[in-house]
Amino acid sequence: MRRAATVAFVLLAAAGCARNGRSGAAGPSVVATVGDRRVTLEEFFASARNAAGEDPKNVSPRVLSSLLDQYLEEILLDRAVAAARPPAQGALPAERRRAYLARRAGLEAITDADLRKEFDAHPDRYRRPALVRLSQLLFPTREAADAALKKLKDGAAWIDVSRASSAAPNAASGGSLGLLGRSDLPREFEKAIWGLPAGGTSGVLPAPHGFHVFRVEERLDGRDITFEEARAGLRISLAEELSAKAVEDTIAEARASFPVAILEDHLPFPYVGTNPRAATR
Repeated sequence: MRRAATVAFVLLAAAGCARNGRSGAAGPSVVATVGDRRVTLEEFFASARNAAGEDPKNVSPRVLSSLLDQYLEEILLDRAVAAARPPAQGALPAERRRAYLARRAGLEAITDADLRKEFDAHPDRYRRPALVRLSQLLFPTREAADAALKKLKDGAAWIDVSRASSAAPNAASGGSLGLLGRSDLPREFEKAIWGLPAGGTSGVLPAPHGFHVFRVEERLDGRDITFEEARAGLRISLAEELSAKAVEDTIAEARASFPVAILEDHLPFPYVGTNPRAATR
């Protein structure tokens, strides 16, 4: 009889602690709750170690707080997917999440009309500026640059001069700088380079780190990109935008069903994240 009374007292005391929201009832290893899901320090540190690529003890409190917030959002997403009706299809959790977010974002319902609307709304995104394909030679002295330029004027091949005397990092392959717009060029070189025709070579151009000679390999005029050319990229960018919105909305709704709380006293670092702290007494 006395034993039954003692058990009843313990159960009532535990229930009272839960009602009063005492974080101690969760145990010292529990650092957060997502609804009735308890998140332990061990599981969070395993996630943080994987994300940061090093021991969490060597990571700053601000970064750890951000990683904890991200981990809790992952849990919120998983709980939302698990509660979805009809259930999301997929053999693995990651597959079910993708299926759920694709459904919520309406990715399969994207039409050419949607893409056209996006295309027409942002014409500035679909204009290719004029570009030059540029190569460079780089020399430590003016004398070396003048000598190389003379060889080029005498008919030497650019690649041979580059390999023999250029100090550019990729001199062995000709010093290509790729396609560049006018705004990509250093201000001190812009006028000299932009006025060159395709195949044209600049004079020696001094800079604080050496002396340059440039050649324009190709010129591409600016032009408007057509809808057909932009279609594939439009579909990807619109899908990414809708998917990001679906993730944001799903997490916001999941917070209402599965409230998040941080048990700050159980963390070995000062929490500076955005989630509410659990009430303690």
